[in-house]
Amino acid sequence: MADRSCELITRALLASVDTSRTIWVHIDAALHASHQEQPPQHFIDEILDASVRNPCALAAPRDPRHLRKVVLWLAEQWRTRGWKVPKEFQLESLPAAENTPDLFYKTYVGWGGGAGAPGMTLLESGGGITHHTTGLTTWCGAAVLAEWVANNPMVVAGRRVLELGAGVGFSAAAMLTSPTQEQPPPAAYIATDCHHHVLTLLHHNLTLNLAEPPLKRSSLDAFQARVTRQLEEERAAETEENQNDEPQVWSPPEGSTSDPDYPTLAVVREAGPQGHGLVGVMQVDWRSPPRLPPVDVILAADVVYCRQLLRPLVTLLRVILEGSEEPDDPQQNPEKDNERQTAGNGGSLEGKEHDSEEETVADGRTSREPGGDRNGEVRRGRREAFLACTRRSHETLGLFLQEVARQGLQYSLAYQATLDADTALFVYNEMHLPIKVYRITLPEDPFVT
Repeated sequence: MADRSCELITRALLASVDTSRTIWVHIDAALHASHQEQPPQHFIDEILDASVRNPCALAAPRDPRHLRKVVLWLAEQWRTRGWKVPKEFQLESLPAAENTPDLFYKTYVGWGGGAGAPGMTLLESGGGITHHTTGLTTWCGAAVLAEWVANNPMVVAGRRVLELGAGVGFSAAAMLTSPTQEQPPPAAYIATDCHHHVLTLLHHNLTLNLAEPPLKRSSLDAFQARVTRQLEEERAAETEENQNDEPQVWSPPEGSTSDPDYPTLAVVREAGPQGHGLVGVMQVDWRSPPRLPPVDVILAADVVYCRQLLRPLVTLLRVILEGSEEPDDPQQNPEKDNERQTAGNGGSLEGKEHDSEEETVADGRTSREPGGDRNGEVRRGRREAFLACTRRSHETLGLFLQEVARQGLQYSLAYQATLDADTALFVYNEMHLPIKVYRITLPEDPFVT
């Protein structure tokens, strides 16, 4: 059995987790538990095979700065214990860290990846906010959403899924490459975002994880270099005068299949013989959304963070759940808005704190099955939305739930979780904060039992 420290090193290195993070404390403890004296050479080779010599690490361009940090960290562990530092823990054999691009590949071991793959690989940024967007990196809410859907596959089984704010594609890639034998895969999965660079990475990452045969290292090098050059050119051209909030129109990659009814929808995987299995990427601005394909279930993670976007987000959720073609502004139609507020009795916040929940959670789960009615039966014909929300701001989450109720929608707590130190492999690891998955629907028909 592989040493526990080697297993954790592989996961942390491939996901580019900084050595200041908690998982490296666990690696330190595993090293201490496994060796009280100078480790033999074969153990050093195992460490190297788990890290800088790992075949997966060599299959895609990695962050050289992180590789160097890991080697320095290992050398420091040997020195701290009074062991002789092996020659292999030297920086001379590693790539130089100068002129490192903003984007590099990370592999999340144990998440998706399909048959034979150790995990899924994504090209993303190492920072939280890059190039005026939060969408170029993976946030921990995406992992909780993916894990929850994996444990409740009936939520997406055989259904047409639309993901809002899909970012670089963690949730989508995890769900699409983790098939279950008990439930069929989604009938269609459309991953959406707004920022043009985010959409470029989203399309590439889904293609990378769904491609058969796998993409070669040379194509990954070329794509990383091309996107890096585009980012640098755009940054050089930026001035205070030309910066605005209007999104740049995204053009689907050259050669990708598109649908004339949905100009910004780029097909990643065509539907199969029975018309199921379509995977696509689409540009959607919540403030002025385009015509959308048919939707059965909406998914989203870490999208509740900006006050200015709360109302358009909820409005878009309502429009999709209602099956409407065009959104209407509640401020421009107060009579209809009043009707919605009266109908949405299940989500009322009167007499409650903004971030309170209506259902009691025991062992991290509600008494009601996700995606079902009170008897736990899945109601396939009913549209529903599931949003994973990280409580970075109690106030923002409260305002979101208040807007959900104000627009006549119902919400309930479907799941609550925190990421443990071993699996929190993301840029902003908020293990101490609960991540909650809310189910949002139209009001229940009082005559349906």
